[in-house]
Amino acid sequence: MSNPQIGTHEYFERLYEVEEGHWWSRGMREIAAGILRSRVEAAGASVLDAGCGTGINLGWLRQFRPRRVVGVDLSRDALEFCRRRGEARLAQASVLALPFAGESFELVVCNDVIQHLPGRGGDLAALKEFRRVLRPGGHLLVRTNASWGLGEAGDEDYRRYRLDELCALVRGAGFEVSRATYANALPALLGRVRRLRPEPASQAGPHRHNPGLGIRLFPAHLRWLNTALHWLMKGEARLLARPAATLSFGHTIFFLARRLEDE
Repeated sequence: MSNPQIGTHEYFERLYEVEEGHWWSRGMREIAAGILRSRVEAAGASVLDAGCGTGINLGWLRQFRPRRVVGVDLSRDALEFCRRRGEARLAQASVLALPFAGESFELVVCNDVIQHLPGRGGDLAALKEFRRVLRPGGHLLVRTNASWGLGEAGDEDYRRYRLDELCALVRGAGFEVSRATYANALPALLGRVRRLRPEPASQAGPHRHNPGLGIRLFPAHLRWLNTALHWLMKGEARLLARPAATLSFGHTIFFLARRLEDE
């Protein structure tokens, strides 16, 4: 089974099929919940999911008792899957040009989007747009790719970040970083070990930086592995729910930032 390319109908169809029960998807939501609860009181807030995909996080965000949750995605296919989940507060738009007035939200959540924005500086432009629609003191929670264990990605539309460089980018967009950490540690550690091994000549040469969406559900006889990996992620989530806790390596980066007042 091939890996569907990001942004295609097949990509969103695969997400819709797996993200409810896949160990990685469930673990990412649990880590995000712990980080949010450690610093943010979201009850009564107006929340934007910027790059909402198939909409699973729109329902997930309601556990925090917000006043409203709005989803935005550039893809019409993605929004159709959101509607299958019963979501109605949706807009088709780019995160680089959000269709909302300034200071409309208290919380913006953005998962696995900024690394894919085209062109040099697309990620910074998105961060500034998130700042525009946030009220002063509002929070931004972002999940994105880390370079730890994988190496740098050279394509401008498929980035991997170091934690320090990403924090500098966020501060440059007018935010104060409240929490910043790596996550998904075990695959990153295994990736680092693999990179230390000499690469066979038959596999040497340029690599595709954007291999498409590789996650899929395990077959029935391996469902125990999905459960085991999920428990590893739950352990990370419990750790990162502590206000000062961080992980020093991982395939994923989370950061929580607060919008500063205009000077």
